[in-house]
Amino acid sequence: MRLQWKYALIINISVSVVLVAFYVIDDYRARRYLEILHVQDFERGATFRNVSGTIRNRVEQEIRWMQDFDRATIEASLHKLLQENNPDMTDVLDINITFGINASIQASLKQGKDAGLYINFTEADLQEILQKRVQVYNTVELDDGKYASEMILPYDVDLIGEESNENKVSGLIQVLFATPDINKYIQKLRLIRLIAMFVVIVLLGVVIWVTTNWLIMQPLENMMMIIEHAEADDFPRTEIPTASGTIGKITNDLVLTLTKLKLAHAKRFEVLSQFAGGVAHEIRNPLNSIGMTAQYLKNIFFQKELNQQDLNEVTELLDIMNYETEQLKKISEQFLTLNRPRQLKLEVVSLNRLLDFVLVEFKVITDNSRIKILRNYDSELPQTQLDNEQIRQFFFNLIQNAIQAIQPKNGSIYITTNIEQNVGRNWIIASIRDTGVGIPHQIQERIFEAYFTTKEREGGIGLGLAIAYQIIMAHGGKIEVKSQVGMGTEFKVFFKC
Repeated sequence: MRLQWKYALIINISVSVVLVAFYVIDDYRARRYLEILHVQDFERGATFRNVSGTIRNRVEQEIRWMQDFDRATIEASLHKLLQENNPDMTDVLDINITFGINASIQASLKQGKDAGLYINFTEADLQEILQKRVQVYNTVELDDGKYASEMILPYDVDLIGEESNENKVSGLIQVLFATPDINKYIQKLRLIRLIAMFVVIVLLGVVIWVTTNWLIMQPLENMMMIIEHAEADDFPRTEIPTASGTIGKITNDLVLTLTKLKLAHAKRFEVLSQFAGGVAHEIRNPLNSIGMTAQYLKNIFFQKELNQQDLNEVTELLDIMNYETEQLKKISEQFLTLNRPRQLKLEVVSLNRLLDFVLVEFKVITDNSRIKILRNYDSELPQTQLDNEQIRQFFFNLIQNAIQAIQPKNGSIYITTNIEQNVGRNWIIASIRDTGVGIPHQIQERIFEAYFTTKEREGGIGLGLAIAYQIIMAHGGKIEVKSQVGMGTEFKVFFKC
């Protein structure tokens, strides 16, 4: 919709600008030309009046001389008058004479069926002529499409020298003058209109082409180029030109999306590489142990005689193989259940007691190292519904990470439980803080990502915290991390009451 609105706005503004410009130019040119015609008409009008007066004098002279209205004699006299070397007479096209004010035409220089067809004065003109004897000056269109200037004037002749209506000859004289300026102006006006239409069409075509190319075609070409690069797996971000407008925004969004997909693909490939290495490392150690144990069992069983000590050793070796098999099973379950929704077996659990149970598993490590575990439990901490096995696994991973962050130096791990109000409700909170090396700020947001690890050399595959995060989310809880390099790390876990 935004593109359509912008496109229509530009086209309408362009059309309006072109038409207004044409109107202003044409109006100025027309007014200027009319001013020139007005001056010329003023000069020509004086000439026309003089010529018309001469013609009227000739007509009255002929009637007075003949003492009658003789059309043939009057025509011959007028022809002779026009043939005289008078430059003012060259523009006379026709002369029509009536015998009586309301009578039909009795004399015309134009012969044929069209003779005398140009008397076109109005009743008001006639009254003006009779009252003021004023000449009427009009413009008429001729049969051939040209225009002429018309002068109408009355004549009045006393035949016997007395002022009597019965002895008078009176009527109207129509003189048609050629007006080439009007003809030229009309033809020129038509030509200018035709040229203006052509110019407007060309300008609008250019405007529409430029607008369409700028708003639609060029952005679409950029988009097609992006798609072609993406299909060819050759997507250099720096070679993509920037674009504006609606399609440009879509193109930029497409570039950003493809760039993210490419980075995500590269990241996923890197993660898969790390995953494959981690899986190989995790599985290799138990398999090596099982292989060495099996070889040792083979050597024992191939002895000629077995004593009780050998049997006891076989039992220990089988226990080792069983342990390593269980380790392989756990590793497989971690990989298989990483992306599956967690199925919870909820039961009422005391969080303080569960933490104590987890810490028992690290007693040997803490007793043989310089790591201290300090507990600060809320004795009134209420019980809550948790999946006992999964939460135990969660705290096991956190405490194990805390011990690894402190070793081989000495340090302390602080474990605290309490109740806090957060986001309008009560939460049971467990905090595990260590004085280890800390987590750099730039990677703190990624520590819960699957397969992200900073312990590649130790064989870590980055699943411990990812699984821990899934466990807490499945319980509807929250987990926060605060860490500073050299100062230690604190994991704060929120459980619903």
